[in-house]
Amino acid sequence: MSNGNTSLSYTPGGADDPSNPFHYMPSLAPTIVSLIFFILLFISLTILTMWKRSWYMITLLVGCILEIIGYGTRIPLVSNPVGQIPLYACMNGCLIIAPVFNAAIEYVLFGRLVHALGDQYSLIKPKLISWIFIICDAFSFLIQISGAGLLTSAKDGAGAQTGQTILLAGLGINLGSFAIFCLQLFYFEYRIRKSPPIFPNGSIYEKRWRRFVYIIYLSSTLVLIRQIYRVIEFAQGFTGYLAVHEIFFYIFDTIPIFISSALYVICFPGNNYLPPNQNDTFATMNNNEYNSNKTNNNVIIPEKNLVLKEMF
Repeated sequence: MSNGNTSLSYTPGGADDPSNPFHYMPSLAPTIVSLIFFILLFISLTILTMWKRSWYMITLLVGCILEIIGYGTRIPLVSNPVGQIPLYACMNGCLIIAPVFNAAIEYVLFGRLVHALGDQYSLIKPKLISWIFIICDAFSFLIQISGAGLLTSAKDGAGAQTGQTILLAGLGINLGSFAIFCLQLFYFEYRIRKSPPIFPNGSIYEKRWRRFVYIIYLSSTLVLIRQIYRVIEFAQGFTGYLAVHEIFFYIFDTIPIFISSALYVICFPGNNYLPPNQNDTFATMNNNEYNSNKTNNNVIIPEKNLVLKEMF
């Protein structure tokens, strides 16, 4: 006969509760701070994109929206994570997929930068850079979506394991593709440092494009760090060391992706860090500015048909 003193091997509603998808108790403060920061980032990028009419930056805005949704859905999970699988799946899906758009904007910006400085500095033609890597990312994205779908709909351990394996494969393809892109980027930076471009009349944009080369370099490195972290995390499983310690999520995911995106607020491409037209180069921009300055420095007086040079 039972004495009624049935003991559980876990704490209901606690970190060790099997129904807790986090396998730890998430913290509220860093979640709210992350949400606020990404909202401010989204507002800043939206204003700059519309002001400078740099519509290609909408790609990064989509990534910011997914980050906002991800952290927004994380907040209610803080107080009650147990059994909240659909909400957890939404949060996890958004935060996993969002950096795909960070990678996409790196491809777009790098392709435009290579064309602006000279095709000879790149192993891949500028027009092909975006297409090649975005297609690879789209393929990995579809695999990740398939894996996430199987994972969230799994009714047993075997189904969950299959979903996790497919998701890991998608993340691995994404990491491999982006690693190749980073090698291309490092090669470009090496070539341009060894033999910098020379523009007619000197380059009035030289400081800007040199700075922007390192901005893309740093931003891409941060995205790569995040990609490596996610692959290792999923390889270890949902109860692995990285997955069950929240601090690693903020160090290797939240912070790198935020800084990677925020760099383009500090050095917004539309502020003459890139030519406004994708078919332009810094040479044509420089010549246009030079000719404009020559015209502006001459004051024409029609009545006397004289051209007087301005003193300043």
